[in-house]
Amino acid sequence: MGIYSQHIFPRLMESGLKGAVHRRYRRRTLERANGEVLEIGFGTGLNLECYPESVRRVTGLDPAAVLERRVRARIAEVPFPVERITGDAAERLPFPDEHFDTVASTWTLCSIERLRSALVEMRRVLKPSGELLFLEHGRNEGRWVARLQDAVNPIQNRVACGCNVNRRIDDEIEGAGFRISELDRFIMPGVPRALGSVYLGAARRADSRALGGPPPVRD
Repeated sequence: MGIYSQHIFPRLMESGLKGAVHRRYRRRTLERANGEVLEIGFGTGLNLECYPESVRRVTGLDPAAVLERRVRARIAEVPFPVERITGDAAERLPFPDEHFDTVASTWTLCSIERLRSALVEMRRVLKPSGELLFLEHGRNEGRWVARLQDAVNPIQNRVACGCNVNRRIDDEIEGAGFRISELDRFIMPGVPRALGSVYLGAARRADSRALGGPPPVRD
């Protein structure tokens, strides 16, 4: 990792996501988390303060460890144990099948290069009774905004370390073998539509029979 991606971008990202509005949406997303939680895109641990008392343990996965001092301080403030693992979410995760009660992702699915593979792995390690909780930005429903997103996405992808603003998050989740049980679409206050078109919701493992066979294969 270079200086920009290791030191500069994480600080810019944290500055943009730690405000009161973003915290409110993170709390809303994670309020139903429980038991053993796998957090995809742990980052600097901003979500830790948003987990409810029903959470017993959080395992955070991220491709790199950044801003270590801040992360350690946040881990020390929560009542549950936190384990951190460095790795690619699109590779086979180092956990057995049906291990976690909750899988959580906030503003992360936009930046995973092989997203379908990552979502299939999330499905594999999630218990049949568990939930995938997500808060993401993605493709806007309006045609002209979507066209603008397509136009700016190459620039966004470059300056934001792999972030994509034009992904159909709901389609990606359902295509990986989930059934979305709740979904709220809205524009983040004070954020341009091209960057702030939000998908907030929950999904469960779909019945493989409803998919016409076994879960999708990883790409």
